[in-house]
Amino acid sequence: MHIQKRRYSLSQVLFHLIAIAFCAFTTIPFILTIMVSVSGESSVIKHGYSLFPDTFSWDAYRLIFSGDEIWRGYMVSVTVTAIGTGAGLLLSAMLAHTMARQKVRYRNGIALFIFITMIFNAGLVPWYIFVTKYLHLKDTLAALILPMLINPFHVFLIRNYFKSLPPALLESAEMEGAGPLYVFAKIMLPLSTPIIATVALFYSLAYWNDWGLALWLIDNRELYPLQFILFKIQSMINYMSTQGNLVSGSQTLPSETAQMAMVLVTIGPIILVYPFIQRYFVKGIMIGAVKG
Repeated sequence: MHIQKRRYSLSQVLFHLIAIAFCAFTTIPFILTIMVSVSGESSVIKHGYSLFPDTFSWDAYRLIFSGDEIWRGYMVSVTVTAIGTGAGLLLSAMLAHTMARQKVRYRNGIALFIFITMIFNAGLVPWYIFVTKYLHLKDTLAALILPMLINPFHVFLIRNYFKSLPPALLESAEMEGAGPLYVFAKIMLPLSTPIIATVALFYSLAYWNDWGLALWLIDNRELYPLQFILFKIQSMINYMSTQGNLVSGSQTLPSETAQMAMVLVTIGPIILVYPFIQRYFVKGIMIGAVKG
């Protein structure tokens, strides 16, 4: 049986070499982060970051996971991210659907009102007074969700995608007796999977990485999210390092290695979620940003 060999042109070879080099440049930093996080602190201080450290140590992870505070922070962050992403995505899609329908009389006025919030804001102090004194959100789980519930930029992304769908499809559904909620839930959302997945990723990243709301609004240690706990641990490490404190008598405090370990602790859940959304990302962001 004769097997025909596939020939590659020079341009194809160059393209594959460039792609391999790009993959290496993006993968090596991640591998370096892993290796530094399990390196001995003294080795990092003496030789710098290395893919092949002289000594290995789990001191950074022992320091981060000492006690149950980090696990409680994980649960708070997962809860806030799940609720915030689901609620924010639903409200943003409903608002975008309203602005995208030609039959809505004041859709342009609503769009202008939302656009203004992207440019102007009341400032941190009035915002803090409103959230704490009038909404009474301080030291509640809602304080980590409601202030970020709707992002105007995400609303416009979804609206532009909705406007790219064929109007005749919606009109035919309405002629068959479909109501607004049925059109939105059974037609608009299923046809808008790319932009919905893209905006869901944006919301989940925003909620997962946020620690500012906890800094301003949360005093109860039981409600500290993961990012804020890691921020406090890093601040403690930096302070103890400047004071020359030691761990276990002669072993230096894992400052550099702890930073890399925190990166891995933070991005773990995102790495698990991103592959399921990545295939929708480019299509969703391109159509949602251009059309309309």
